[in-house]
Parts: sequence; C-alpha cells; structure tokens
Amino acid sequence: MAAGVVAASLLTLVVTGTADAKSRPCGPTYKQDGFGSLGTSFTLKSKHDDDGPGGSFVVGEEFEIHTNVAGQIWTITFADNGKVFFTGDDVSTTTGIREQHPTANQPGVTQHMTADALNHTTGETIHGFLDVLPVPGCGG
Repeated sequence: MAAGVVAASLLTLVVTGTADAKSRPCGPTYKQDGFGSLGTSFTLKSKHDDDGPGGSFVVGEEFEIHTNVAGQIWTITFADNGKVFFTGDDVSTTTGIREQHPTANQPGVTQHMTADALNHTTGETIHGFLDVLPVPGCGG
C-alpha cells in the first residue's frame, strides 16, 4: 500500500498561478498535495518572494499536515537543494500542523525544496518536494 500512496502523492504535483495578494511579479506558487506512509494527507507550497530580511529575495516554504489527532509529536525538516534550513518538533492539534519558513534565493538555479516529517507516535513518515524554477526578479 505504501508504494501506491507514494505514487498517488507524486501524481498530485501541480503549479498554480501567482498567489500573491499584492500582485508582485515573484513567479508562480508551486504546490504538492500528497499522503504520508500511513495515509495522512499533506500540502506543500513554495514560491519566490521579496519579504526576506531587508526586503531580500527568498524562497518560502509552507507545509501543512492534515492530521485530526491532537498531541502527536512530529519532527519537521525543510531543505533547499539538500541543505537543511529548518528543523523542529511540533505537537499536533485537531486542526493539524502548519510550518512556514523562508530560505535565501539562489539566482539562476532551480531550487529543489523538500519537507520531511516523522510522527514519533505512529512512526509515519511524510516526504514532500517541489522544484522551484528561477525567476528574473521580484518586487517590481
């Protein structure tokens, strides 16, 4: 069953239009909906933005785990091209878990963004990933 869940997860990778209320030309929002190894659904989003320190150009990552079970400890790790830029433990609520963190833009490079999670209660694992293509600029 796990192989089927992973395959279904991979098939849901999509790119949406620019999701920016201020209509800044920061490129599209990339999104993946999928399922963990025990069937818990998740959503991973990533996009360029100019809301880093001092208005710097960053790539943000937003990860939601749609669990309806409170009190489970999940370790969440974000990486960009294999380099970890966030790791931490979250305790789930009945509305799930949501983490959002930026990392520096790498001009001219496709950034392979990953989000991994481990549920310490059930042993479930989640692996989400997106390839964020370079964009010429932001904030114009």
